[in-house]
Amino acid sequence: MKDFKVSGRIDSSNSDELEDKLQQFLAGLDDANQVSIDAEELEYISSSGLRVLLRLSKKVKSVIMKNVNDEVYEILNVTGFTEIVSVERKLRDISIEGCELIGKGAHGEVYRLAPDTIVKVYNHGTDLNHVKKERETARWAFVKGVPTAITHDIVRVGDRYGAIFEMIDAKPSTEYVLESDENLHNFCCQVVSMLNQIHEIEVEPGKLPDMREMTLDWVKNISDLFPSDIYDKLIKEIENIPKRNTLLHADSHLKNIFLCNDECMLIDMDTMCVGDPIFELATMYNSYVEFPSIDSKAAEFLGIDVSQARALWDGIFDCYMGDADDGERMKTLRRCIILGCVRIIDYMNRHDDHVVRDACINKCVLDISSTITFS
Repeated sequence: MKDFKVSGRIDSSNSDELEDKLQQFLAGLDDANQVSIDAEELEYISSSGLRVLLRLSKKVKSVIMKNVNDEVYEILNVTGFTEIVSVERKLRDISIEGCELIGKGAHGEVYRLAPDTIVKVYNHGTDLNHVKKERETARWAFVKGVPTAITHDIVRVGDRYGAIFEMIDAKPSTEYVLESDENLHNFCCQVVSMLNQIHEIEVEPGKLPDMREMTLDWVKNISDLFPSDIYDKLIKEIENIPKRNTLLHADSHLKNIFLCNDECMLIDMDTMCVGDPIFELATMYNSYVEFPSIDSKAAEFLGIDVSQARALWDGIFDCYMGDADDGERMKTLRRCIILGCVRIIDYMNRHDDHVVRDACINKCVLDISSTITFS
């Protein structure tokens, strides 16, 4: 969308000129139902300028004002214009020069700005709407009782976006588990406790994506990879999983967990969905077993080696299953393998540039087929 730029002061002396320029701008648009006004250089707007905006809002379906400074925002807010047009405040710029890098994931890096403040810097190309959506989801999750930190500000970090969190004494979980075997065991128990807390939350239908339905769609998209008898069993396996509106994080691996005062805190809320907790466990199986078994770099991404990744899975699974008998443990494990591998195949099919794409898909097809056939 092309922006209409405004600058300086807009008052009775130049509001007519502004309206004329707006009309010329509208005439040159392919879609005149949406107008984006870049107010980065706007210093002041009077009632005369506001009347121009009011007339504009009655002519077009959607008006967005972005990069609005605090002074202009106050005028728009007091006069009620924030309820008439969509207003985006100008993001403040911060520097991470000299800041400690405390985490790196698939969507960006995390730096410590102060002892109780961190910033998640998103990868190049991440859209501002994505950052805002994740912020709103995190707020919703916090209110629901998910152990997560609230993003209290969105900022610019060079040519990227960042989200600032208050996390007192935040410590990367990778750093913690590598300190000792005892810490690794404690971490596994803490993760299970956190998951149990999340899985007590029931979500209103339609609020979040349904993991069961998504998984069925993924399977239907890869039907050509399996013989018909295996495919039919795979569909039935997923259909037999109960439909639930239980909250899932669906990506709770080391990189997305920080320890704050010995409590697990999750970040990256954009994967949240609903479903049976088996789907949560399956995503962890992917992170700690399936991916590392194909490529050791998957474990290195988490900051650990393959054996440590396996130890994490074994500890989490054992703690999660508790007193369950061998039959229940085997049933749960086979479902983790099947569901986890389906998700990996879908992921790989959407990332053609992945260096181990074919190896991942082939291994997952083999693991699904053998698990279903010999169960």
